[in-house]
Amino acid sequence: MQIKKYPTWIGYTALVFWALAAPFAVRIKNIPVFETLTIVFTVSFLFSATRLTLLKQWSKLKQPWLLWLIGFLGIYGNDLLYLAAFKHAPAAQADLINYLWPVIVILFTGLLPDEKLSLRHIIAASMGFAGVFVLINKNGQGFDSQYLFGYILAFLDAIVWSVYTLVARRYGKSPVEMIGMYCGVGALCSLIIHFYFEPHYLPTGSQWIILIMMGMTTQCLAYFFWDFGIKRGDFKLLSILSYGNPILSIGFLIFFGMAEPTIELIIACLLVTAGGIIGIIPWQSLYYRWLHGWSLEIATNENDSR
Repeated sequence: MQIKKYPTWIGYTALVFWALAAPFAVRIKNIPVFETLTIVFTVSFLFSATRLTLLKQWSKLKQPWLLWLIGFLGIYGNDLLYLAAFKHAPAAQADLINYLWPVIVILFTGLLPDEKLSLRHIIAASMGFAGVFVLINKNGQGFDSQYLFGYILAFLDAIVWSVYTLVARRYGKSPVEMIGMYCGVGALCSLIIHFYFEPHYLPTGSQWIILIMMGMTTQCLAYFFWDFGIKRGDFKLLSILSYGNPILSIGFLIFFGMAEPTIELIIACLLVTAGGIIGIIPWQSLYYRWLHGWSLEIATNENDSR
């Protein structure tokens, strides 16, 4: 157990990096989206390329073209929609809607061939969507229509990441080094789009630091740390901790003064988190295990009484 502690902590550091994506996005939301993606993806690509060169591991990138396409669309689509959502909706609401993706994965999994949608899937989804409803339904007066586009972007982001997660899982495992390559392709695409369709904005000194940190952490080191953690650390513990990331992410927004700790936000955050956790717990298996143990205990007591 002692041996697994270090890799597990490294894996959890990845979750912290991803939770910091929300406050990062708030600090740079005045920068055009494709300009942001160009800088962040370039940093990630350069780090990954340097690592591959030093370790002489470029051969790892010999992957099927379909894997390149799936990875690029998943990573690029996720980041594009995530950053755009923060431009058009309050940070806490955009972030929490995006964190519906574990619940959506559970729902989509139940719809796959050889799978079935169980009651726990429905309960998990209901709790997740109820949490979002509580957050955007201001004091029972309905949601603010001016943020509708941002809500849609955040929800689309959750769907994109859910589909990518399922497709990547079905397709098979790919080297974590591929993330940097997806970012390299994404940086080139973003640069072209930014050049032709966006105004150029010169980031401030603090924003440059954040952009570089995003490229190094959320788009690079987080994936390496997570891969290291789940392979060498406590996989089950990390899986459970990952479902608590909405709380950590919202906590960072509150800590940095980017969100108000309202009762609606707290309830919504707990519902979304609980929905994800409930959806992965094998309740039927636990029930039968408990029933079996209870039966054995009764049988043992009866034998002792004789």
